[in-house]
Amino acid sequence: MKSKNKIMDSFEEFIALPLSILKNRIIQITGFRSDFVSSKSIDVELTDDTIHINVINSEGAYNLLSSVIYKKQMLKKQAQKEKQEKTAV
Repeated sequence: MKSKNKIMDSFEEFIALPLSILKNRIIQITGFRSDFVSSKSIDVELTDDTIHINVINSEGAYNLLSSVIYKKQMLKKQAQKEKQEKTAV
């Protein structure tokens, strides 16, 4: 059932996918500010190897999503570094 709120529809579609489908894809987040569109929305597009998240007129949502992705990348790099240090010993 589609709700009136497009943001929630997109988010529900995004989280309904199994995490294994999302894990090994490149995630790109783009923030747009438009004076022509007064509403806020988050659109998610899935392709074979990438996930595009377009955030329109919502700087807070863009900052939140960007920081989550950044922290995930930092944790992944730290885990790889620790793994390399363990194998070097």
